[in-house]
Amino acid sequence: MTAGTSAVCITPSVGLDNMGDYLRLKPALGVEDELFAKALVLEDGERKVAIVTADIIAFTDELTKETRRRIEELTGIKGENVLLSASHTHSSPAVAEKDGASRDYLTELSKKIAGAVFMADRNRREALVGCGVGEAKVSINRWQRKDGGVRWGPNPEAPVDHDVLVMRVDDARGRPMAILVNFASHPSILGADNLLYSGDYVSHVQGVIEKVYDGDVTAMFTTGAGGDVKIAVLTEDGANFRYGDPEDCRRFGTIIAAEALKVAQLTKPKQVRRVEAKTRKVELPLVELPSADEIEAELRRLERAEPSVERSLEINWARDTLEALREGRAPKSIPAEVQLLRIGEDVAFFAVPGELFVEVGIKLKQAMKVPCPFVVAYANGSLGYLPSKRAEEWGWCRHDTSYRLSGRPANFSGAVEEVLLEALFGMMEEER
Repeated sequence: MTAGTSAVCITPSVGLDNMGDYLRLKPALGVEDELFAKALVLEDGERKVAIVTADIIAFTDELTKETRRRIEELTGIKGENVLLSASHTHSSPAVAEKDGASRDYLTELSKKIAGAVFMADRNRREALVGCGVGEAKVSINRWQRKDGGVRWGPNPEAPVDHDVLVMRVDDARGRPMAILVNFASHPSILGADNLLYSGDYVSHVQGVIEKVYDGDVTAMFTTGAGGDVKIAVLTEDGANFRYGDPEDCRRFGTIIAAEALKVAQLTKPKQVRRVEAKTRKVELPLVELPSADEIEAELRRLERAEPSVERSLEINWARDTLEALREGRAPKSIPAEVQLLRIGEDVAFFAVPGELFVEVGIKLKQAMKVPCPFVVAYANGSLGYLPSKRAEEWGWCRHDTSYRLSGRPANFSGAVEEVLLEALFGMMEEER
């Protein structure tokens, strides 16, 4: 097998381009951490795959399609063989229309990522691969049960995944080329008041690893199933979350990096004779749709509420949903792409285009039945929250309204858990 790596800076203009998420609709005032896109290309003599990690909030469907197209034109690597992973840092540039994304920046971002894959492909040389799993107990579930429903807050009794998964790629002489880390927690230590570009704790995970290796290693990061998990930056009494500062990002990122380095040092890469990627289209079910009367009543309530950017978006959602319900074209499920990547016998990546809840991620990892199962959320698209069965039973799907900002008529159902597991089993069965 051969492998090549590269990295490009993707930090956008300060003072011109909007920050992403939180509906800030404001440009960045500075740079706390430079943002990067990094590429790893692997080839087994017959097949070639690319893994891209980027310090951005998400890969929208449009950005995914355009970037894969450019990569295929430049390198010949098929789009379905490219895994595009967003770290989901909330302190990155806007990529969605609702956040006022810059078209110029999105075009440049797509070009830079394609260029990174092109450089990584040209840099390929004989390589060895190893993997291992460590643990960092720095995160906590962010939903509590209360009065037959849920509320936002730290819940030490709810599921969480502390695994630090590491894939190490060496050259033929045993010198590390790339260290890819996977951890399941939101990169949202910094809050809505932050107007400095940053990769959040992810920047420090990658930066510490690269510093230890004197810049000779490309450190990469994929965010796992952390849709309902945050880094445990809490108030003094531990009862609530608080938004942190760059020092919190440094501290927690360093803890995760230290564990990843330990795992990498104990890993013994070996020859790998197979790399393979495949994708499958699935239909992710929504909860039972509201009636037209319910949406009409909600629309009247929203129109009476205090004006804001979010209210305006919700009003548009209600009007569009009401029209779709009356015309009988409101969807009951949403199409999505899932991707399975195999690297030898020990490593598998399963990529999902949304904010996957941790309990689903744990079940997917168990189902992969390999020593190092990487579940990658926020990959190859951006569909919003994908809850577990347990979360729906708790009432999360009734409580959360963020789906309105993506235009869907309702939340995804906890039944997505079964759909994703079935897809994974089917893709694994095809390999036998």
